[in-house]
This record gives sequence, structure tokens and C-alpha cells, in this order.
Amino acid sequence: MNRTMPAVVNYAPEPNSVEIREVAVPEIGDNDVLLAVQAVGVCGTDIHLAYERHSGKINYPVILGHEFGGVIAQVGKNVRGFKEGDRVVSETAAVIDENSPFVHRGLYNLDPGRRGFGFGVDGAMTQFTKVPERVLHHIPATLPFEVAALTEPCCVAYNATCGNARILPGDAVAIIGPGPIGLLCTAMAKLSGAGEIVVIGTAADKRRLQVAEKLGASEAVNLDGGPEATLALRGEALEDTVGSAGTGLALVLVLLPGVPAAPKAGQ
Repeated sequence: MNRTMPAVVNYAPEPNSVEIREVAVPEIGDNDVLLAVQAVGVCGTDIHLAYERHSGKINYPVILGHEFGGVIAQVGKNVRGFKEGDRVVSETAAVIDENSPFVHRGLYNLDPGRRGFGFGVDGAMTQFTKVPERVLHHIPATLPFEVAALTEPCCVAYNATCGNARILPGDAVAIIGPGPIGLLCTAMAKLSGAGEIVVIGTAADKRRLQVAEKLGASEAVNLDGGPEATLALRGEALEDTVGSAGTGLALVLVLLPGVPAAPKAGQ
């Protein structure tokens, strides 16, 4: 194995501060594996980091990439659940405070000490990356790595729809923002048995709204850049003010029968 490798490195907070650099192959600890990366997803956040200013806590210089899968090339001496040659995907929480109350409740994503791949520690847009055993998951031999790399965004959508929103069969659902996460939320809502699913975007989202319908949306609403939309769902009126369409964020609303729409700002 070579001692260095090419990597996509975000080296400063200014826009366009990303380049290919030769970096050292990481050394693993006793509880880590060295993962030979096979596929990496490009998140909307990666685009923001590369071409725009970002106010988050970034440990520059850092290798980008937090949606990934690969083959284990080396294991630490304390690793028990995985071995060399295993096909795996990873969660994003590279570093957490194991004494945090959030972690004890299973909400490590809210842990203020959390450091994620591609932000706080080096990510996977390279040949090898160091991953702690606790965030690894086995994947079937038949699952292509290009598909497996979508595990993380799929889990984001699952947590939003099935965890936080708790969509039940027959529920009416509105999803504001047909970016990748919004489209995955559409698929999750459909799988959860939602009745009516309305996906809301603007003219810039024309192609994505078409995809939403293919994924099971009952209606795809194009706001045409207008600030307001009133939608009829189950005879109830949903009134929402949408300032602009996001390309990577989604808001999931579960509409309960008999619950009036929230008043607009100023009312």
C-alpha cells in the first residue's frame, strides 16, 4: 500500500477553496478500521463547502465526503464485529462525546461535541479513510456501492418521516422542497402508507417535481416563484408562505384531520 493518496480537500472557508491534494494514508486506532472507499455521494453541503462560504465548524484542511461505502482493508486490534474484506457503509458521526446525555438517549446527532466526516475529521473523497467500528454497517454482496452510498441520505429521510413526523397509513403529507432529501421523504412517506402526498417547489424544480410524481406524490405543486400557495387536502386548507425553494432541504408536514391551518405571520 502506498503511503500517500489523492484526496478532495477543502482547505479554507473562502469560496472555491477545494483542490486535489496528495495526503498521507491515515493510521488507524485500536477501535477503527481502514476503509478502501468504493463510492462517495456528493451532498448538497459538499457543494456549499466548495463554492460558497460556510459558517459551520470546519476543521480546515479537511477531506470532503460523508456519504460513502467501501471494503475494509485493515482492522484495529479491538474490532470484533468486522473483518478485512467486509463490505460496509458508515454513519456520519466520526467523533462523539460518549458521556453526552444526547448520546445516551440515542440522539448523538444533537451532541454539541459531535464531529462529522468531511467537516470535523477527514471524509471519504479519497482512496482510504479511517472509520470507528461503532458507525459501520454490513451491506449485502449484491448491493452496488453506488447505491449503498445513498444509505446516509435515505436515513435522514427515514428519520424525518418515520421517526420525527411518524407518518401513519392514510395521513395527508406535504413536503416543502423537492431536493434530494425531499424526494427521499416522498418515497418514505409513500412506503409508510400516506394517503395524499403533496410535494411543493418552484419553477426551478420542474424536473424534480416530475420525479416526485414518479415516486408516488399525489400532486406536485409548482409555485411559479409566487410567495404563497393554498392547497386543498382532505377538504382542509393548508396555507403556507414559501419565500424561496431550497435545493437540499425539506420540510415535512403531516396534516391531521380537523386541525386548522396555522395563521400567516402578522395575523
